[in-house]
Amino acid sequence: MPLRLTEGRRDMKQILMASLLALTAASASAQVEKVYAGGSLGWAKIPTTCAAGETCKDNSVGYKVYVGYDDTAKIAGELGYINFGKSKVDAGTDHAELKAHAVTLALAFKQQLDTGLKGVLRLGAANVSAKETSNFGFADKGSGWNIYGGVGAEYDIMPGLKAAASLDVTKGGTDGGDSGTLYLLSAGVQYHF
Repeated sequence: MPLRLTEGRRDMKQILMASLLALTAASASAQVEKVYAGGSLGWAKIPTTCAAGETCKDNSVGYKVYVGYDDTAKIAGELGYINFGKSKVDAGTDHAELKAHAVTLALAFKQQLDTGLKGVLRLGAANVSAKETSNFGFADKGSGWNIYGGVGAEYDIMPGLKAAASLDVTKGGTDGGDSGTLYLLSAGVQYHF
C-alpha cells in the first residue's frame, strides 16, 4: 500500500514548549510587536493509491501552529508544526493507516495586496515524519528533511489580530519506500504581540 504517515504527540508537545519559550523570550525584548503566533485548521491530504478491491480515504482534518518574527514589513522567519492528518486503506478485513506531521522552518515573504490584505509566500525546509500501521502486523515509518513551500493570505481584523489562510506543501515517506506529496489547506488566526 502506498504512503501512510506519523503520530507525533510527544514531538508536538516538545515543539509547543519550545515555541512558548521562544515567545516568552521574545516578549521580554523591546521588539515585542514583531513577534507573532498563529494556528489554523483545515483539509489535509496524503495521496494514496488504491489497488483493485481496496477502498481508500486519503483526506482528513489537519492543523498548523507556528510562531514568527517579522523584522521587516516584507520578510519574516517562521517555526511551525503541521499535522497532515491521515490516510486509510481498507481491503476486506485488512486495514492500514498512514499519518504524517512536520516541523517547518521557513522564510515568509509578504506583499501588500490591498488595504489590510497581504499575500504570503513561504519557502523553507520541513522535517517530515511518517508512520504506517495495519491490523495485520505490517508497520513502517520514516523521517527526513524535505523542501517546504506555502502560499497564503493575511487580512487585518483588528490591531494585532489577523485572519490567515494558506496552502502548505511538502513531501514525506516511510523507510519502506512509500512516499508522496503532503497537503494542508487551512484557515485560522494570527496574533501579533
